[in-house]
Amino acid sequence: MSGDDSGPDNSDPQMTTGAEHGTDDSGDDLLEGDLEGSGKPAPPAAIVAIVGRPNVGKSTLFNRLVGSRLAIVEDNPGVTRDRMYGAAEWDGLTFLVVDTGGIDPSLNTGMPAHIAAQAQVAIEEADLILLVVDAHDGLTAVDRDIAEQLRRSGTPILVVANKADSDRREIAASDAWELGLGTMYAVSAAHGRGTSELCDAIVAALPNDVTDAADPIPPGTRIAFLGRPNAGKSTIVNSLLSEARVIVDDAPGTTRDAVYLPLTFRDQPLVLIDTAGLRRRKQVSKAQEKLAAIKAIRALERTEVAVLVLDASMGVTDQDQRIARMAFERGKGVVVMLHKWDLVAKDPKKARDTLRDTEEALAFLERAYIVRTSVMGEGRDFGKGLARGLPEAIEGALKTARSLSRRIRTSDLNEELAKAVVDHSPPMHQGHGVRLYFATQVDRSPPFIVVSANRGRCLSPQYERYLIRRIRKRWDLRGVPVRIVVRGRGRGGSDKR
Repeated sequence: MSGDDSGPDNSDPQMTTGAEHGTDDSGDDLLEGDLEGSGKPAPPAAIVAIVGRPNVGKSTLFNRLVGSRLAIVEDNPGVTRDRMYGAAEWDGLTFLVVDTGGIDPSLNTGMPAHIAAQAQVAIEEADLILLVVDAHDGLTAVDRDIAEQLRRSGTPILVVANKADSDRREIAASDAWELGLGTMYAVSAAHGRGTSELCDAIVAALPNDVTDAADPIPPGTRIAFLGRPNAGKSTIVNSLLSEARVIVDDAPGTTRDAVYLPLTFRDQPLVLIDTAGLRRRKQVSKAQEKLAAIKAIRALERTEVAVLVLDASMGVTDQDQRIARMAFERGKGVVVMLHKWDLVAKDPKKARDTLRDTEEALAFLERAYIVRTSVMGEGRDFGKGLARGLPEAIEGALKTARSLSRRIRTSDLNEELAKAVVDHSPPMHQGHGVRLYFATQVDRSPPFIVVSANRGRCLSPQYERYLIRRIRKRWDLRGVPVRIVVRGRGRGGSDKR
């Protein structure tokens, strides 16, 4: 490892592999009892599921009910795929709303089958179902098939005729009474027309014994999985949850919304965030892909640790480096996951070269943990495959999160500063000697250290890196951005601007 305490230099520090937190070529399976999670909000909050065929405005209604643009909305069918949760409040009651993808009972293969499976989970866990139809297009055979399917579920249902944005369309929406599911509510989710009456009906239809404690994002350390499309992020998330919580498909861009999923790891609450794959900007053409990328970046802002998922068979690309820098510069801890390691482990030379190249390409991450993972076998996309290295990856993420929020005692910090100055004095600044008086940590997540000196901004970049390296080594701050600022102290101890 370069960047030791021998003195400042102009080179970047090398990143170690964190082998103690990685796996060998054989790896270990997930340890039974380590991971517990369902990938859905914990009860007892009431759940309202929004269901219907594609392009009837389910996501628009979801955004209207939760009061935020959480779900991606576009005029093309099939935009929503995974289940999306949000909290809504009406008349003093808070409840969870779950958005689902458009379903068509006649399609039972490929992506439509994956979307239907996600919607079925939402139907089974719901206390109330909103069947959304299109007031403009009228009832279709698919609407009737979905209504029959929902009738068999035994869950209370409200029929919502959306896009009724005029008196004429509101009259046309009366066709929805033909479904025989009870009261029909004509609304325009885009304009808010009729939504107050719908919310009154929702609150009245919910069970009386539910609480008003509804949080779509439970507490816990947040870990976001970032990377290029098809790197295996959703497969990893499903394996950690041991269920098909998010859709996995060979087509790139399957995941669009950022999905927040609770998990318990060795008695520690976590929130896993599955995000859309990030491609280079010039390769992004569709509006929905741009929105998905924006949501992935927003999810990064709300997390503590970013897990950069790399396809081990392809190595580190320019886009992987951009994603890593984006996370690091935003003050996030970063863990590197060399996924699909089984594809390179068969060739020892290729495995060694891949590991070395990864260390060199991501050296700016300051010795981030690099963990080799694989999910193999039948059922791997549904959380049932043979997983290797995943507990080590989560453990590395937790250690990184603890380093990110670490508070260093001022006395210890000044002890290390004094030793650093004794070993290597700071260079002259504009022909004047530099004296470092004391250091203190003023913030964390990430660690932010202020050094008081006889002159402000008097340290060269090389000497600042030298101090940061000593601090990293002393407190084992791996994969965490450490920031340092030098302030000049004037007469009487006041800070110079």
